[in-house]
Parts: sequence; C-alpha cells; structure tokens
Amino acid sequence: MGEVIRQVPFAVTLASYCIEFHERNLCSKCTPEGCPRLDNAALVIDKFRTQRMEKLRLNRRSI
Repeated sequence: MGEVIRQVPFAVTLASYCIEFHERNLCSKCTPEGCPRLDNAALVIDKFRTQRMEKLRLNRRSI
C-alpha cells in the first residue's frame, strides 16, 4: 500500500485555529466584507484537503 499523509502540517493546524477564533471573535483585520486572514486560512485547508484526496486516489489506483 502507498504512503498516506499521517500528520497534519503545522500551517493547517494554525489555519484551523484561525477559523475557530473567527467563529467567536473579530481580529484587527476583519471588516464588514470579510477577513483576509480567514480567507487565507480557508485556502490553506482547502489546498491540504485537495492534496490529500489526490494522494489517496493515487494510492487506491495502485492497489
């Protein structure tokens, strides 16, 4: 069987903390239109999920 991502990268952990923080609070960068920090955190997590799914699909095809 192929290699599976077992550890979550530190940047993804920080991004999840950022999202969790914004569920309860506003930061200094928040505006009525949104928050660039929150947008960046969502991008980091989306990229990680995409890479993980691609890797899992590749591993399943090689079985």
